[in-house]
Amino acid sequence: SEADVVIVSTEEGFSPLGASRKFFEDDLEISYDEEIYPLANWNRFENERVTLIALASRRLGSLLRGIILAPGENCRSYSQFSSAYGHRPHRNYYYNVSYEAIQYACRAWGAECLAMAHLCSCNRFHVDMATCHAESLAHFCDEWPTSAPKSFTFSGCCIDPDHFKGLQSLNGEGQSTSHRSIKVTTESKGQALLLHLDWKSPTIALMQQPVAK
Repeated sequence: SEADVVIVSTEEGFSPLGASRKFFEDDLEISYDEEIYPLANWNRFENERVTLIALASRRLGSLLRGIILAPGENCRSYSQFSSAYGHRPHRNYYYNVSYEAIQYACRAWGAECLAMAHLCSCNRFHVDMATCHAESLAHFCDEWPTSAPKSFTFSGCCIDPDHFKGLQSLNGEGQSTSHRSIKVTTESKGQALLLHLDWKSPTIALMQQPVAK
């Protein structure tokens, strides 16, 4: 009950999604094997677009309003961005994915307590990812203060305090930044809602200076 929406990676198996499969299925009243797992696999291995998959709860009185299956570096859609920063995560990718997931959860579902698992392969969470998530949250709260969540929790494995050191670089020297809107189109896939993200130049970073290691 510490979260009412979970943003989780599409990676199945020994992962936050795999570990939570029975809870998601029971709480949301959505079949894991028939709906959640096939959608996650489609987004990870087949879908070339950067897509969020929103699954709203179908059970009256559920703890969660829904879950959002979010893409990351282990998805097919990431391959077109992967070479931009070498071994470092692509910041535009992670920023836009987290911003639109936060926006949908808070504005469409009225979420107040968000939880986010790592959107990457096991043991590959990076300080830049945490920084992008935090920056997107700050921008959303600035732009939509009446919809701002009460809490935002990094949930699950592979995340430790060292990953948050990059947050010190945000708003450095009193310089504030703001969100740059991108194109988002929606599509229904069964009872799930697909949010396709599109921005003009995947090679231009929203944070102009690299985050220090």
